[in-house]
Amino acid sequence: MHKKARRVAIIGAEPAALRTAERLVRAGMCVDLITSQTAPLGLLSRFAGLSGVAECAGRCPAGTTPLLRLIGNVTVGDGPGADITIREFHALAADADRDLVILELKARGVPVTTWEGVCAQSLSGVEPADWDEIAVAARRVPICV
Repeated sequence: MHKKARRVAIIGAEPAALRTAERLVRAGMCVDLITSQTAPLGLLSRFAGLSGVAECAGRCPAGTTPLLRLIGNVTVGDGPGADITIREFHALAADADRDLVILELKARGVPVTTWEGVCAQSLSGVEPADWDEIAVAARRVPICV
């Protein structure tokens, strides 16, 4: 019998969140990374096959589930600018259908960005990232004199 991987959600995309997501993925857990950014700094270059990861999004073997899913351009909270509350998110995520959260956000008119990738075998032999260094490099702005 195939054991289904547990799914966890991380809200935010700063280096600590990305480091936690990478560790959970390496442990075999499915991670939903939810952020107000459309694409977190460094995430796609690290996990979309652009910096040493052998496989990119959409190339997981048949019958496998990508371990990392980005749900971007979403604000989670109780304030006036929030797209979804934590309570609503928990209610939708508790269902076995992993797409309910995205479907609900789209039904509310939220321009959600999504990406998924990283299969268990694609991380073997790849060193963990230094997310602080990646964030600093991604924020560098060329200065013209």
